[in-house]
Amino acid sequence: MSRLNHRISQRIAHTKISEGYCLICGQYGSLSWDHVPPKGAIAITRVEQRHITEMMGTNAKKIKGIRSRNGSKFRTICHNCNNNHIGNCDQEVATVFNFLSSKVKTYFECASSPHNFVSENVNATKFARAMIGHILAATSVNECLRAPQETPYFTPLQKFVLGDDKAIQHTHNIYYWFYPYTKHLSAKILSFWNNGNLSVVSLLSFFPIAFMVVEKGTATYPAHARQLKLNDSKLYLDLSSRGFEFAEFPFHGLKGDQMMALSDQMAIVSYPIGQ
Repeated sequence: MSRLNHRISQRIAHTKISEGYCLICGQYGSLSWDHVPPKGAIAITRVEQRHITEMMGTNAKKIKGIRSRNGSKFRTICHNCNNNHIGNCDQEVATVFNFLSSKVKTYFECASSPHNFVSENVNATKFARAMIGHILAATSVNECLRAPQETPYFTPLQKFVLGDDKAIQHTHNIYYWFYPYTKHLSAKILSFWNNGNLSVVSLLSFFPIAFMVVEKGTATYPAHARQLKLNDSKLYLDLSSRGFEFAEFPFHGLKGDQMMALSDQMAIVSYPIGQ
C-alpha cells in the first residue's frame, strides 16, 4: 500500500512574527499569544491548526496541520489588549462555557429532561467583548504588518473590545446556538449568500456554543439560533436534534443558491491531535 504524500498546511506561513500592529488597538510593538478558544473555557490540549478550506475536497487527508502543545494560538495582538481588554472578560466566557458544558453533558447522559433547552447566567457585555476580541485576533499575522485603517465593519468591533459599550449598537448583531463538536472554528470575516440575501459574518465556534457577529440588518443564521443582546442576563441553548445539521454554519455545506466568499488565512479550524 502506497504512503500518502502529505504536505504542510499553509497556516504555517501565517504564524511567524514577534512585532507588528495590534489588530485591536492598532499600536505597533511586541505582540503576544492569544489562545483561541480562550484558556479556562476549554481543556488546553495538543492540537493541530489548518485553514478551513484545507478541510474541503479530496486532498484534505493529505494536508498535515500545524501542531501546538498547548492549544490554538494567534500572535496578533499586544500584551495590553490581550491581558486587559480581552483578559479581564475571559473569566466570564470560561464560567459560562464550563457551566453550560456540564449541563449539556448531563442532558444527553440522562435523557430524562422534558425540555430541550439549557440556560446559564451571563454578563452579556463582558461575554461578547471577550468573544469578539478573540475573533479579531484569530487570523494571519500578515495583517499585523501594515498600519491599521478604519473600516465600517471592523472599527466598531475594535472600539467595543476597547471598552465602548455602544460602539456596535447600530452596526452589528450577535447570534449564538448549540455547537456539539470538539473541533474549533474561527472566521474573522466572510460573506455568505443565501436566497437573495448577502450577509457579512464573523464566527467563533467551540463546544458548546457557536457565536456569530453579523452586520445589522443583513443576517442569515440557523433557525434555532438566538440573538444575544448586551443587556441579556441569560444564555439559552436549544439542544434539539433539528439544529445539528446547521451547527457548523456557515461551513455546514452549501445548498440551493448559497455561496460563500472568504480569504483562507482568515478561517481556521483547530482540533485535538488524533481526530
